Amino acid sequence: MSKKILIAKIISARGIKGEVKIVYFGDDVKNLEKYQIFDAKNQQFIIKILNKSAIGFNASGDKIVVVKINGIEDRNQAELLRGVELFTERENFAKTKKNEFYITDLIGLKVFNLQKQEIGKIINVFNRGISTAIEIEFFDNFIPVGFQKIDNFPFKNDFFPDVDVESGNVVFEAPELV
Repeated sequence: MSKKILIAKIISARGIKGEVKIVYFGDDVKNLEKYQIFDAKNQQFIIKILNKSAIGFNASGDKIVVVKINGIEDRNQAELLRGVELFTERENFAKTKKNEFYITDLIGLKVFNLQKQEIGKIINVFNRGISTAIEIEFFDNFIPVGFQKIDNFPFKNDFFPDVDVESGNVVFEAPELV
């Protein structure tokens, strides 16, 4: 099964000819032209970067680039795209080394406790800029005391001491509530 990876977001219209500003979350903005890009509804976007050397940065250090999207011819059309998230397929990215993974690779992993019992699965990952949170759906008989059936946890070694994407498993140690 193929996974979508969020790589950019349209942040505003620019100019009168349908150009838009995009915040790009990857390393090389040229991938916007290289990869097949689509939105959350799987509508394809064909993108042309207007000036590869005129790249800015937002407060988080993500790159900002001005692009032209096929079929968007004026500012009014461009304004309608504000906030649209842009994705590509996971297969476009390089294979990871041992003990490396892309955040999207965590979704769907089985969650085990320290006693090696399967207790749930990872259903989502939230990148909150400076931190990442893992959303776990616990099996009914394995909900940690003080937590909900579906709950979020900071992605820290203290709570996730073993992540094995190859085997599809992660070990979770619930934080103690005070």
